Amino acid sequence: MRTLLRGVLFPLFISCYFFADSQTSVLLKEINQTTTGVNSSPTKGVWFGSNYYFAANDGSNGTELWKSDGTSAGTVLLKDINTGNTSSSPSNFTVVGATLFFTADNGTHGSELWKTDGTATGTVLVKDIRAGSSGSGPGSLFMMGSPACI
Repeated sequence: MRTLLRGVLFPLFISCYFFADSQTSVLLKEINQTTTGVNSSPTKGVWFGSNYYFAANDGSNGTELWKSDGTSAGTVLLKDINTGNTSSSPSNFTVVGATLFFTADNGTHGSELWKTDGTATGTVLVKDIRAGSSGSGPGSLFMMGSPACI
């Protein structure tokens, strides 16, 4: 169980995340502020370091990679991988040491393996495994052995 400082982020289908401890729930951030009545569809994410990483739609950038430190100010779009209002749909989050791996579609390479160190600059395509816009479609990422094999 996470401590009160880390808490738990619960995705709710009303365009926001709630930050909760065992006592109370409060609105953490209204992610989709552009379209009234449309939710941000936050996905189940993963803790990486002291932040929680997940995918959500803010109504302007499509479904993209977000991170939160548990505060409203610290809940931010990490990177618009598929620029504009088209979604990159990040998913399959897997932490390996100091790296968070996931799958995403940047609109050029199709769904491929990506990684981040928690910064926008450090969020990059690992490899265009299947050349072209179809992508290799990696899924169900998990760590195996030492050294890590994904």
